[in-house]
Amino acid sequence: MHSHLLDARYRILAVLNTGELTQTYLVEDTNLPNSQFILKQLQPANKNSQDIKILRRFFTREAATLEKLGQKHDQIQQLVSYFEESEDFYLVQEFIPGKPLTEEILLGIPLEEEQVINLLTEILEILVFIHSHDISHQDIKPANIIRRESDNKLVLIDFGSIKEIVANIVGNLEYIPIEQLQGNTQPNSDIYALGIIAIASLIGLTENEIDILPKHKNLLTGEIIWRDKIPQVNKDLARIIDKMVRFDYRKRYQSASEVLNDLKQLNQDGKQQPVQKPWLILAGIVSLVTVGIAAWFSLMPKPVGDSKLIYLQGVEKYERGDYKKAVEDLTKVITLNPRNSQAYNRRGDAFYRLGDYQKAQADSSKAIQLNRRDDNAYYDRGFSFYELGKYKQAIADFNQAIKLNAKNPYSYYGRGLARVELKDYSAAITDFSKAIAFHPKYSEAYLQRGIVRRRLKIKEAAIQDFDTVIEINPHDAKAYYQRGLTLFANNQSQAAIQDYNSAIEINPKYLEAYLSRGDVYSDMGKNLEATEDYNKVIELNPKLAVAYLHRGMHRFSLGNYQGAIIDYNQAIQLEPKNAVAYNNRGNAYLEWGNKKVALANYTKAIAVNSRYALAYYNRGLLRAKLGEQKGAIADFQQAAKLFQQKGDQDAYKDAQSQLKGLEATSDNENKATKQEKN
Repeated sequence: MHSHLLDARYRILAVLNTGELTQTYLVEDTNLPNSQFILKQLQPANKNSQDIKILRRFFTREAATLEKLGQKHDQIQQLVSYFEESEDFYLVQEFIPGKPLTEEILLGIPLEEEQVINLLTEILEILVFIHSHDISHQDIKPANIIRRESDNKLVLIDFGSIKEIVANIVGNLEYIPIEQLQGNTQPNSDIYALGIIAIASLIGLTENEIDILPKHKNLLTGEIIWRDKIPQVNKDLARIIDKMVRFDYRKRYQSASEVLNDLKQLNQDGKQQPVQKPWLILAGIVSLVTVGIAAWFSLMPKPVGDSKLIYLQGVEKYERGDYKKAVEDLTKVITLNPRNSQAYNRRGDAFYRLGDYQKAQADSSKAIQLNRRDDNAYYDRGFSFYELGKYKQAIADFNQAIKLNAKNPYSYYGRGLARVELKDYSAAITDFSKAIAFHPKYSEAYLQRGIVRRRLKIKEAAIQDFDTVIEINPHDAKAYYQRGLTLFANNQSQAAIQDYNSAIEINPKYLEAYLSRGDVYSDMGKNLEATEDYNKVIELNPKLAVAYLHRGMHRFSLGNYQGAIIDYNQAIQLEPKNAVAYNNRGNAYLEWGNKKVALANYTKAIAVNSRYALAYYNRGLLRAKLGEQKGAIADFQQAAKLFQQKGDQDAYKDAQSQLKGLEATSDNENKATKQEKN
């Protein structure tokens, strides 16, 4: 059909599907006689060179993973090959003779419960395998499930992750839960999609009607309303499906194996007698089949009372980021119904997003008062306490959230953050590790664990954590930045520069990355590059005191003491209580020959921060030079004490050495004085 060969071997036989950025073909491999494959062409939404570079790295990694996955399970479509041509990306997939599940369901005819259970069981068994490899399908729908002709088994095809990243294509919205739309895909996002298929199969929806189903939700909980619209339903099966499609993924089944266990228990217990559900009988209509699906939807319960409508409006505004308007709506709901715990929960979330942590904490407390079994309310209040600096209270709330839901990785993560602030680093690492165990692709948990490990100088393990974050999300600028810090601390300056470059490529306004790269350049003696980085930060944010501090230190290292003083003056003007700026200005004045002003700056640094060990140390050195031995001894004693408390052993030993030298000199002078008197 087409003379042009793709990848110099694949000839197009037929066009199967065409979209805006994707095309699907039936192809033959000219290197393998009588072989046919599915070839999917993905066109990037943006073809600038930097995006293509990042997409290429992601595409290659994801495709390699899927290639291995298909080789290990008979009911997963094999990815035969993948390649790039003219900045388009191609997947060569196994051609599976058979029929899509759309030819069994979505025909307007309800399936028997046993058929639905068998369907769920077979697909869930495949998902158990997929999820065990830390992979999600991300596009489960009837069209992506094939009934294989050769053995009548179901086969999962067309994973969604590559399509979403490369071509910015999201699957059918009716099968996609809210967290996946928000870019926070969970393994149980696949379970949600499968639950929607189960509901549609039991009701007997058509393909044109399936998109209406997720729109009919309980206004207070967000849960899909469907159970009371089926004439006969096994209540235990319905309960299982309800849990599969929970709006909040934290309340959903956490694994496919959990769903399988409940389905097996359902079969072991035997079929319960279905419960007849009451129907609104319309004249001349006696069954769902004769009414038709359109009538079924017309019988959906209408919202009762203004508060439910206003609540839904508030939730919608929250989800689109209009937090102030969400607060207004949810406040109206609370006025109408002061015992609505979910309204307090949601309003607290909105206050949190607005940075009003005190009000967020108060709303979470009210939600807890109304429902003490709500782990989400404890979790929310824990983060409010964290932002308020009340770390012990935060830990207490995260403990309670974990007690109520021991498999929520986010509660462990929150507790880990609070423990970091209390310097309980070992326990924090344990919490981040626990979060990762429940959510193996939790990039923030890897990032924070890596930061703690870097602080503890467990450098190789820290680098591994940052590597993992980058594998999960190659666009995470923070991971490159943190790895750069660790590499520099490990004396790998050039590698650190490369990571800072990557961080800046991803986020051209990443101030910390410019500052850190400038510091590395300064350390390497690349003075022009260092100056350019510091100047760039000041250009991006002229009111950032730390930028002037870094440029001042660089100028100081070059012997430009006057320039350094100008920078420190600017830092102090922006932050009058910046002890480091006073200390550094003291150093510059000392080198410039003005000991009196230097001494005044060290004293000011100590006045601003009485626990600033380095300022005591520097003032001690200067006092010793000025012959003020008593004052110098007092300064070195305080410096040694503070260095020891910080765990800085090298600085502690240095201060002790200075102290001993002064004390020895003082003793000798005292002896000499006594001898003179004698």
